[in-house]
Amino acid sequence: MNTLIIYALWFMDVLGFKELSRKGFAKHAKPDDHPYVVYTAAKQLIESGQNLPARNLLESAMEMRPSMRCGRLLIHVLIKDKEYQRALAVAQGLLELNVDNPWPYLLIGDIQYFFIKDRDGAFDSFMKALEICKEFNRKNPLKVAYKRVCRLLEEKELHEDLIDYLAEFVKLESSNFHDREFYILTKGLLDRGQEDEAKEILSLGIKAYPRSTMLREAWQEFGFGSVQDLPPIPVRGKLPPPDVTIIPIKTRLLTEEDDPKEVMRHYITEPLPHDIATLSSCVAGLMEGRIYMEGAVKPGFLARFLSRFVDQKDIPFGGAAPMANPLSMQVLLEEIGSVRTTFAAVMGGVGKMLGQKGWFYVLAGEDAGQIDDVLGSLPPYDYYVIMGPKDPPGLAQAIADEIGCEAAIVDANDLGVAWAVGYSSGVDAPWLEDVMSTNPAGNQEQQTPIVLVRTLTHLEKEGT
Repeated sequence: MNTLIIYALWFMDVLGFKELSRKGFAKHAKPDDHPYVVYTAAKQLIESGQNLPARNLLESAMEMRPSMRCGRLLIHVLIKDKEYQRALAVAQGLLELNVDNPWPYLLIGDIQYFFIKDRDGAFDSFMKALEICKEFNRKNPLKVAYKRVCRLLEEKELHEDLIDYLAEFVKLESSNFHDREFYILTKGLLDRGQEDEAKEILSLGIKAYPRSTMLREAWQEFGFGSVQDLPPIPVRGKLPPPDVTIIPIKTRLLTEEDDPKEVMRHYITEPLPHDIATLSSCVAGLMEGRIYMEGAVKPGFLARFLSRFVDQKDIPFGGAAPMANPLSMQVLLEEIGSVRTTFAAVMGGVGKMLGQKGWFYVLAGEDAGQIDDVLGSLPPYDYYVIMGPKDPPGLAQAIADEIGCEAAIVDANDLGVAWAVGYSSGVDAPWLEDVMSTNPAGNQEQQTPIVLVRTLTHLEKEGT
């Protein structure tokens, strides 16, 4: 009988009746059910505050029917509970599913490095992932492995090895090779007397990151020419009004063990009445655990098929559109249902034929627009698809009530577009989107997911 109920709920899930199917899974799922059923049930339990039942279900499932999907969710629960060694043990157990899979090694290394602070153990794990990627030509995890190995080589002050690995890394033209890596590689090549190669690398970096003041200043610092000789910095988005001050706030590394409201309360300590405190949609989503790891969630046929209709152009050091990744499409299918996603994709194609863009995102809803693709986030979440928070308006209002000023959840990019996906009652969303359109939080490693928007006019009026 229970099996029939599960199949009926799964059918409803495919049709898009997500609220009903998720609650049903949470009530009826057994540890030996399909990993998707167990995973969805556990997610629902977690979102409803029932962490212990979710943990028990996942632990039993990992004994009876182990899977990467359920294992990663169990690790999330354990990290939330600060049981890092137990989380590491679960990650190590995932190797038994496929010893030649590089993703578990990257996950193991990230737990060791970012949570347990075992740098040597992490380095060994990352090097193992790198070896597997090279042996089996696994390009996507290779980009992540290089990022990790280079980071640790720098920390270990193994400069010559670092330059060698960066020289290999840059050839991948990966979007997680940032301006800082370009700078280090350029300087390292100059130290070796390879001036022509260094100039070529820095030129490539300036082309990839034309707004990077670090690379522009390096052009003059390293004697390649004057900053004035370089192309002007492109202006993307609208410059804020002269009476508006934008204050990016640098934070520690925020992870899935953090709480958005507590983080905002910690960093916004003395807000003024007319301030607007904004939080990155991506970071808010990862703090809520809305993360989907490469290798843990396997894209199905429909996800692979639909993603092919998205623009596949892969810009060097910029990546492709998020929905061009089958994993992103799979996440959307699971979030809103196969029927709605397919309908949105078909109508999106019709819209393109009529010269109208964006129909897919209109029909798929806000969830599609908030998906951040892999490599778009800071380590350790640069091989995850990250969705925006579950309830952006509700979260924004809760933050506002917590910190004593207006708040908004903002999704911005370097193309001059910002979207206030959720905001408290006193926020003028179109105005805020214009102000945030230059993406002051940044899209690289600035680590400034919180931005305070302060209007000086209000201060002057209150001072008179």
